[in-house]
Amino acid sequence: MRSHPWGDDDELLAVLGRALRAAPAVPRELVEAGKAAWTWRVVDAELAALAHDSALDDELVAATRAEPAPLRTMTFRSPELTIEVEVTEDALLGQFVPPQPGRVEVVVERGGDLTVPRGGDLTVPVDEVGYFVVRPIPSGRFRLLCRTAERTSVLTDWTTL
Repeated sequence: MRSHPWGDDDELLAVLGRALRAAPAVPRELVEAGKAAWTWRVVDAELAALAHDSALDDELVAATRAEPAPLRTMTFRSPELTIEVEVTEDALLGQFVPPQPGRVEVVVERGGDLTVPRGGDLTVPVDEVGYFVVRPIPSGRFRLLCRTAERTSVLTDWTTL
């Protein structure tokens, strides 16, 4: 029994070709509605405000330091969860406080559109002590959607490195 409308690869390519040619015919309002609906996937997440950013501290005390600190640290706080992040040369190192397992999804802003990067860095695990690593470092504006094993969802402020 066949579960798809094509019988071989040539038919599949023809179906895909028709779909691609029809894409420009989709009304702009429908595309915008789809994008708006996508943003609602995080509506239940608490917002975590940036409580500390060492880059801002560095600007304030630049006159007292001979050279800038090698690392950048940021702390995002919500009523349920604190996310501590350290920026290294090639990764974001982070920890949930209180420590607990979960996952972190990197949400990147590209040209006004909110997208999630494709590939292995889409979602990273958070271990039982709350530690996670995001590699490579996201480029441009991004935020972290943090979900704990206890189903707490927290979304950080937008950040640019």
